[in-house]
Amino acid sequence: MSTYTHPVSRAVPEVVRHLAWFALVCVVAFLVPYFGVSVLDLHHDLFYLVYFAATIALVVTYVRVEHVDVAQILWCRWRWSLGLGLVLAAFLVFNVFNTEDATARPHGAYFIFELLWRGVGYGVIDTLLLTIFPCFIAYKLLRGRVDGPKGKVRFTALALPLVLIITATYHWGYPQYREDGLSRPETGNVLISIPTFATANPVGSLVAHVSQHVAAVTHAYESEIFNPPATKA
Repeated sequence: MSTYTHPVSRAVPEVVRHLAWFALVCVVAFLVPYFGVSVLDLHHDLFYLVYFAATIALVVTYVRVEHVDVAQILWCRWRWSLGLGLVLAAFLVFNVFNTEDATARPHGAYFIFELLWRGVGYGVIDTLLLTIFPCFIAYKLLRGRVDGPKGKVRFTALALPLVLIITATYHWGYPQYREDGLSRPETGNVLISIPTFATANPVGSLVAHVSQHVAAVTHAYESEIFNPPATKA
């Protein structure tokens, strides 16, 4: 029976390697909104295209290079994660409607496109970057030892600061958060990440995050809080 050895594991300690990945993704997570929004002021749909492509490329590369067992992560405890995510989604949708007044929004085919692109797509990619990727890092650093209460405590203790750091780094790239501060996105994403912290499975966080983005597109399209960058209908 042979054991697979990572090609660079002998030269670079495992902890250093994974934290280097995390640092790289944090840098890109800041630069994409900084140049796309703060410098170039791209149309929001075009900006999302760049953001989606960069995030998917980075996370998929990490998963392939570091041999992350995504199927195993998504299969274990998915029912518990989904259940927590549905409860959280109901709360987040209520929060969108309760926090923001209704704004103008597009209609017709473009509104359907925005529901899919700015709602579902943006929610999925935000979850991938801000919750799933840092939790992949934590999972690999713990070598998959996340079972039982002690395993979940270790996982949360490691994943939580990573989620906070990448959430802050990403949102700092937007001019609105450099002016208004990071407390809202930090609080919101920690809340969204609870199903992942509790189960080491991100399915529930994905459902919760997408629900919030879809609700924002539907009710508060011009919101400066929920779907940056802020835009007009």
